[in-house]
Amino acid sequence: MRILPGLAILLLLSSCALRPDERTRVTPRREFAAERLDRRREPIILIPGTLGSRLHNAKTGEIAWGSFAASLSELEDDLDLPIAGPRLSDNRDQLEAYRVLDLAEVLQGEGKGEIRFYAEIIDTLTSTLGYRAAYGKRFYKGQDLFVFFYDWRRSNVEAAAQLGEFVAAIRRDLAEPDMKFTLLGVSNGGLIARYYLRHGGADVVSGRDVGAPLSPTRQGQADVRRLITLCTPHAGTLDAFKLIHEGYSPTPLARRHPPLTIFSMPAAFELLPDPGQRVFVDALGQPRSYDLWDADNWEKLGISVFSPGEREKLRYRILSQFNDDRDRDALFNAEMARRRRHLDLCLRHAARFKRAIAGAPEVPTSALCGATTPTLQRVALIEDGSEWDFVFEPRYTWRAGDPVVQAMLGMGDGVVTRRSALGQFLPGSAPGAMAAGEALRNAMTSVHLTSCRHREMFDDELLQLALIEELTR
Repeated sequence: MRILPGLAILLLLSSCALRPDERTRVTPRREFAAERLDRRREPIILIPGTLGSRLHNAKTGEIAWGSFAASLSELEDDLDLPIAGPRLSDNRDQLEAYRVLDLAEVLQGEGKGEIRFYAEIIDTLTSTLGYRAAYGKRFYKGQDLFVFFYDWRRSNVEAAAQLGEFVAAIRRDLAEPDMKFTLLGVSNGGLIARYYLRHGGADVVSGRDVGAPLSPTRQGQADVRRLITLCTPHAGTLDAFKLIHEGYSPTPLARRHPPLTIFSMPAAFELLPDPGQRVFVDALGQPRSYDLWDADNWEKLGISVFSPGEREKLRYRILSQFNDDRDRDALFNAEMARRRRHLDLCLRHAARFKRAIAGAPEVPTSALCGATTPTLQRVALIEDGSEWDFVFEPRYTWRAGDPVVQAMLGMGDGVVTRRSALGQFLPGSAPGAMAAGEALRNAMTSVHLTSCRHREMFDDELLQLALIEELTR
């Protein structure tokens, strides 16, 4: 029997094709062995995102965030910040950050289980590329992965000032005053990094009008060679709005932090979709004109602590606490006035913060993000008599051509849209906002789209590999 030449080549190629056993696995540790032996690793500062640092009472030692008990029990020190201060920086409690949230025990099903958070990405960098992690406030020769932590409830401006102190401490302890770093900003950590690059530890936000002139010192440029952001909401995220409005529970079985808790945190407002974006649509998917950054709309629409349900809870709390002849209406009105003042402070502060970091970064910047999960990009605002309902999940997601689905959902990681992670604003946004977003996107030296989900991003192998590849360039 004759075998045609083309068929012979095909048979030869198929016989040579590798058919690995299903248990065969080429690991990143093996793949990047040569890079791991290279001692020229550039030092990294890992800046975690929201919820990514443990909080405790420094005097009593009670852990308010980052322990199994804290996810279940009412604590002496809850996560609420005071809201009565004339300045946001005055609203302090007894809690402070003391370590990154590397892993934690949470309630799962019938018992508790350990979940790895930042331990996953730290272990990836140490085992694959040979980094040596430093978690504390003192640093030693040979360490080159410095893990920053901060109180993620407070303004990112305060975190940037602490980042400057962190950099100074590393250089002092290692006796390397000219050391430069790669900033690895995870989610909100990328916003802190961008502020630090432009303004260092200076506060150019607090107490200033939103439109007041900015004079960037670009102090952080002297400390940084490049910036890598992981799933950072450069143009904001509606997940922050949802949490401010509804509250937050870390797991379905954990206790829920009410809207007032999230409302008390200035950093939550700094994560809102940037001004200039139209984020509300009607039942047909058409844009609504309500501006999220107009404080009057929060009461008009019943957002967060101004919703009918939250107002009723306040009245009940006053009624249960004060059984004397005190004027309960006066107490209610005084508390609502405090909430209005706090809202106004937070919105102006957050808008100024976003303006302070707008535009292209000052160092080479890379972005890694998720792009395969439907992610909220607009909220449906439905009128119901004298009240308004916010719809955060479209009802008919299976209708590919449904205009509401098309308006509400975009590509992303389930929390941050692809657009926002790349610095881009929603189509139809204000021209100034669009221009600033395009400047950031065009300045990015590399972009990696992955299939990661935001709250499980460190489990995504493609994101891990993209980060390793980026760090070995």
